[in-house]
Amino acid sequence: MTRFLTTLFSVVTLLAPAAAQVPAGLACGRHDEVVAQLGSLFGERRLGQGLADSGFIIELFVSPQGSFTVFATTPHGQSCLIASGEAWDPPPQEESFAAR
Repeated sequence: MTRFLTTLFSVVTLLAPAAAQVPAGLACGRHDEVVAQLGSLFGERRLGQGLADSGFIIELFVSPQGSFTVFATTPHGQSCLIASGEAWDPPPQEESFAAR
């Protein structure tokens, strides 16, 4: 829960102006800023992505230590936090993780 709140606070603080374009209560921001923040704060990199029926891109970011973040990105480049946590299993392999 602490990891989720830290991620939520970080995303909201950095990207507050973008929140006016999405429903209230969601932590959202520009995709490039969200990705940069996940890398710098948690050491997370994208492990996978998929296209939802709604047209949103769903992405999973994971760190070698097992922290993870899932967010959805609109066709207009707005990314919103869905979930975050710890103990992703299996953790990414260091050599494949470094290549991303």
